[in-house]
Amino acid sequence: MPQTTRAVETDAERFAQRRLAIDLIATTRARAIRAALFGSYLFRVNPLGPEDAERRAQWRVILREQYDAMARSAALVQGSDPLHVIPDWVCTWIGQHGTQNPECVAAFVEMRDLTHDVVLAADGDDVRQMRDALAEHLRVGRGGFFENVTEFCDGLWANLDATRHQEVEHAAAAGRAITQTLGRLEQIGKHVRLVSLNASVEAARVGDAGRGLGVIAVEFKTLAEEIQVLATTARRDIAAMTGQRDATGMGERR
Repeated sequence: MPQTTRAVETDAERFAQRRLAIDLIATTRARAIRAALFGSYLFRVNPLGPEDAERRAQWRVILREQYDAMARSAALVQGSDPLHVIPDWVCTWIGQHGTQNPECVAAFVEMRDLTHDVVLAADGDDVRQMRDALAEHLRVGRGGFFENVTEFCDGLWANLDATRHQEVEHAAAAGRAITQTLGRLEQIGKHVRLVSLNASVEAARVGDAGRGLGVIAVEFKTLAEEIQVLATTARRDIAAMTGQRDATGMGERR
């Protein structure tokens, strides 16, 4: 049988998806440094002699990888993922933050373009073009690019913390509502138990004529006990999830 995709995500899964996206964006700082580093490897004059073609080709591959990652980050801060790995709702969330921080987004886009210039210079083995591209890359990097990346990611983390706080509040409110329902269920269970006790007394009073009533009384007693067990178990499960002590004294406070 074909497997069905589970559409419902837990809060932990949604948090992990947003955290992954933030981490990808945050690595742009390291990507920019690596791009400049391997660009300089291709540009510099080695006093021990020129590197072989294979090593230079490897450096070009690494340089291209840095650019691809930076291009993806620049797309993410604008609300899309070229690789379609980050869920659309996460991209939308990041894009909304980017709309509120246009200067940071512009910094991502500018560094992406400057890194592309370094890649083009490396592909063409153009020393003068590489020198100019690296100089501009370094100027922008020192001019506040890394601070912009940090500011953007810090804003996302602050937004995420606020979102998680709201989720916790909603979960707490749902827990309180369930607890109230359990309280009502326990009251019903006590009432059913009392009815079964009265029925048992009445069945014993009338003798053989009350056998049927006695059977019903036993069933009611069993039902009342089951209700009590279910309510107690539910309270214990809620306490375990919230880390709080419930009204029965069960559960541990963390």
